[in-house]
Amino acid sequence: MIFPLVFSTKAPIIVPIKQKRLEIFMMIAAVIAEYNPFHNGHAYQLREIRRQTGADLILVMMSGDFVQRGAPACTDKYTRCRMALAAGADMVCELPVYGAIGSAEIFAESAVSLLNRLGCIDYLCFGAETIAPSLFDAIIPILSDEPDEYKAFLQAGLKTGMNFPAARSRALYSILGDAQCSDILNQPNNILAIEYMKALYKSGSTIRPFPIRRSGAGYHSTDTDVGFCSATAIRRQLSKNLFSPETVIRALDIPDTSKAILQDYLADYPVLTRNDFSDILAAHLLDTRTSLTDYTDITPDLANRIDSFRYQFLSVEQFMTLLSARNLTATRIGRCLFHIILEHRKSHLDTWKAHQYAGYLRVLGFKKSSGRLWKAIDPTFRDCMITRTSEVSGRLSEIGYASYEAELYASRLYRQILRNRSLKNLPDITSEPVILI
Repeated sequence: MIFPLVFSTKAPIIVPIKQKRLEIFMMIAAVIAEYNPFHNGHAYQLREIRRQTGADLILVMMSGDFVQRGAPACTDKYTRCRMALAAGADMVCELPVYGAIGSAEIFAESAVSLLNRLGCIDYLCFGAETIAPSLFDAIIPILSDEPDEYKAFLQAGLKTGMNFPAARSRALYSILGDAQCSDILNQPNNILAIEYMKALYKSGSTIRPFPIRRSGAGYHSTDTDVGFCSATAIRRQLSKNLFSPETVIRALDIPDTSKAILQDYLADYPVLTRNDFSDILAAHLLDTRTSLTDYTDITPDLANRIDSFRYQFLSVEQFMTLLSARNLTATRIGRCLFHIILEHRKSHLDTWKAHQYAGYLRVLGFKKSSGRLWKAIDPTFRDCMITRTSEVSGRLSEIGYASYEAELYASRLYRQILRNRSLKNLPDITSEPVILI
């Protein structure tokens, strides 16, 4: 059985879908997500995936306790996993933290690499503002192969003080002369869509990209009256009145199943924000023994800005404002500060990347009915899939164990902040069982 790629690259390509054993043949779709929190737009996407692809099962690769914009997730990963399973996902796996708070490229490449390792995924589905194969046909090879002409235009833009997204958009326009192609990069979901397709293209993946047009408010919109609310708008609503969470939850644009799960969570625990990690960042900034450029994604220029303002630090959000500059997005600054908080060194990420983001994959939860999915997973990778901490010892490679320890530290830190804010005890993350529905 053969299928053409949804978007061609340099020439039309025909790729075989991996031949599965006849007795378990089925279509499996994957989604890379944060679900911060899970809302009606996400539920719509899962329904559309089944309708448009005919997928029998959906696997979600979800960020854990920290998300790509450089912030803690609004609830812990297990709560968001329950929301996803209740609304239609069949299995939820955790994207390792190095990938979860990496750049858009690292976020996409690491997730796609792990999906490739599963050996059973037919479609990678994602939201996009634009559904135009011809436009993506032109863009993906340039951004993936980075010809010299593109690099020259990109560097010229960066030298003028443009941030990276703006410089990249300008470079594409200079080469293609098509405003539509460059405008694609001005939409947040399109940006991630392109990174997913780049990752599939560069890895030679047989997984087919399948974009689904985003419906409702924009990614960063705070509007609560247009179509599906964005996660940004929902998080803002949650932060407005936490003294009466039931009232707030009833008004949220999220599935009823998510409302019930969220209400149970907020009865005991708060919604965490960047500022809840201010004391930890302050302590790191006072330690001048570690070079700031050792941390992931921190350039010498940004390190100098941090050094200039470190003794004016009051909170994470206030510090982000101090560090703001024309060539730095707020998201980039947030990620860099959380790399410091979580002690992510460039050397750690470089090693993980050099090994194709391999090592392990933690399963957060799954439905009993997803047994066929387990059988379809490549047996050589199945041993690297962790459902309980007791399985880790002796099963993971050195790279895998190092990545697992980074995740463990991040989750433990998140839980400690929850304990401090709620004054309620929480068991260690290693005691948390896999969710089975």
